[in-house]
Amino acid sequence: MPTCSDCALYTKKTETDGECSINGPVPADRDAGRCPSRTFRPRG
Repeated sequence: MPTCSDCALYTKKTETDGECSINGPVPADRDAGRCPSRTFRPRG
């Protein structure tokens, strides 16, 4: 299952945390299915 760190909207801040350009701070390992606004976009 993809995670937040696999999303094109995710920017890495530390090894375990980052920021979503839409949803704000998120953990890197959060399941993409838990994306609050269903805005997950796979990289690539």
